[in-house]
Amino acid sequence: MREGRARPGGRSGTELGLVLAGLVLLHGIAGIISLFGAEAGADIILQMFGLAAVRSTIAADAESASDTAADIALTEGGSGHAAAEGGGLAADGTPLAGNRPAPAGSTATEQPPESIVQPPGPSESESASQRREAPVPAKRAALTFDDGPDRKYTPMVLDILSQYGVTATFFVVGTQAERYPEVLARIRDEGHEIGSHGYAHADMGKMTAADITEDLRLADEALREAAGIVPALFRPPYGSVSDELKAALSDSGKKLVRWNVDPRDWDGTPAAEIASHVLEHAKDGAIILLHSFGGKNADLSGTIEALPEIIEGLLAQGYELSTVSGLERDSK
Repeated sequence: MREGRARPGGRSGTELGLVLAGLVLLHGIAGIISLFGAEAGADIILQMFGLAAVRSTIAADAESASDTAADIALTEGGSGHAAAEGGGLAADGTPLAGNRPAPAGSTATEQPPESIVQPPGPSESESASQRREAPVPAKRAALTFDDGPDRKYTPMVLDILSQYGVTATFFVVGTQAERYPEVLARIRDEGHEIGSHGYAHADMGKMTAADITEDLRLADEALREAAGIVPALFRPPYGSVSDELKAALSDSGKKLVRWNVDPRDWDGTPAAEIASHVLEHAKDGAIILLHSFGGKNADLSGTIEALPEIIEGLLAQGYELSTVSGLERDSK
């Protein structure tokens, strides 16, 4: 009987010893963990119990879960680590896809964000540039002055033309050139064109062929002596023309020049009317008839007053002011 009761007590002592041994073991394990750090200690414990492979599997699952969370954040417009690795944000704040390789086995193709606008192709840009830079043809007009030179109005006309840097064509009378050769020389020296207006301002449309030829000869001689030129242009006084005059001009190699804008400035027309007539009737290729002398009793003050307004108005309308010969050269 006593022997049977002693056996259970022995088992209790053995169990108590095992518990004490376990406590010692755990105390040693805790020391190892504190010595090498939590993660290193955990690795040692797992290796001791043959569980290192389990830890590797857990770590791989955790990394996969982290990548999945980052992909979800990128798809939903999230920011932070995933966006930073992906290459930044687009102009509207959406994250751009990065340079990460696609997961193995993936067939998905990344598309660029719709917010990124591609620049136009070179052909479209060049075409627009060419349209902007295409030159616009300038309108041209010629100012012409008849009956001079004289010492009163012709110098005033020349002063105004010089002020605006404009050249014009002067159809001069032979007898006036003989009287005022220095004024004719100034016309030449300032770059203006000189044409013949006959010798005595006669109605050459009513003259005989012989008289026409003599008048043209005398005019040429007067201009040659005064300014050393023989004009190639001829404007008939009063615009009067006949077949005999045309034949004489052809024989002498001169070109007949008329006009298509006449404000009648020689008739004492007010300056405002002269200017408005010219500006309203001028068209591309206009030859404008004005005067720089009009006879002893003529009043050309309206011409002098209107001339600056005419020049400024034509320039404002896009005209290039030229000589008569300049008009012909530009139109070829």
